[in-house]
Amino acid sequence: MRRLLFLVGFFLIIACSSDNQTDKVEEVVLEPITSEVLYFIYTADTGNNSSKLDYQIKFTNPNNQDINGFAKITINADGLVSSLIGSDKSQCYFIAKNDVCVFTFEAEDSHDLGKVNNIELVSVEYNLIQ
Repeated sequence: MRRLLFLVGFFLIIACSSDNQTDKVEEVVLEPITSEVLYFIYTADTGNNSSKLDYQIKFTNPNNQDINGFAKITINADGLVSSLIGSDKSQCYFIAKNDVCVFTFEAEDSHDLGKVNNIELVSVEYNLIQ
């Protein structure tokens, strides 16, 4: 009888102490990455038969974890809207926790193929990779 009570008690202890819940993965909600245009300068005529586009954009990661993502910078060049979309090889693909990254672009193009009169910045986004 003692053995039976011991076995029943043993199985009750094991049954009560086992955790049947699966491990839950908590989803981390990240704050959006902010951007600040430090400068955006388009020079239609540099004096060398060329034009020049030069800009810097600062991205700030306010989160307590490192992030990966890419910049999407949209411009309007004489009515033609286009976007520069980054990749895993681009500047600012990785931004450390609570840190900043400055995306820099500088290009000078010859007027031999045509001249763009005006370039305006339309929008700046930072897309996180989950």
